[in-house]
Amino acid sequence: MHTDERAVASAAIGQAVNAILDGKLRSGDTLALYAAKGTEVATTAIAEHAMLRGIEIAYPRVLDDDRTLMFHLVGADELIAGRFGLREPRADSPAVALERIAAFVIPGLGFDLDGGRVGWGRGYYDATLAKAPSALRLGVAFACQVVDRLPRDPHDVPMSYVITELATHEVG
Repeated sequence: MHTDERAVASAAIGQAVNAILDGKLRSGDTLALYAAKGTEVATTAIAEHAMLRGIEIAYPRVLDDDRTLMFHLVGADELIAGRFGLREPRADSPAVALERIAAFVIPGLGFDLDGGRVGWGRGYYDATLAKAPSALRLGVAFACQVVDRLPRDPHDVPMSYVITELATHEVG
């Protein structure tokens, strides 16, 4: 996709995510969000909408000795260069317990309509989501990243929704 196409598609995805969050989250809830890298779906509009509604935003930090992600309550402007080319919070930023997170917005390389997700292959999100089983899981991707079926391992955690610029697919 060209840069302009990605921007338009990201805006549509952001509107769809915000509509779901409006119906599922309330002021004071915590939303786990990621800072987009490369050609991932942009999340700035989601963060802005959530903050206007009084929803706390937590960004992930990769832990060196664990396969899970640690989430911190920071603004996107506070993120620094981290592992794997990600922008992440500083280690001394206020951390939030996984059980406090009401919803996760999750990137991926590919999704299927059964909620399957393929990421970068290191398993950080699956390990993290397994420790937050009641949280809403919103997989975001461009329509060209959605396929009929992806292979799934027993440890893979399915999404609650797969959201593209063309459609919102509720899973299960």
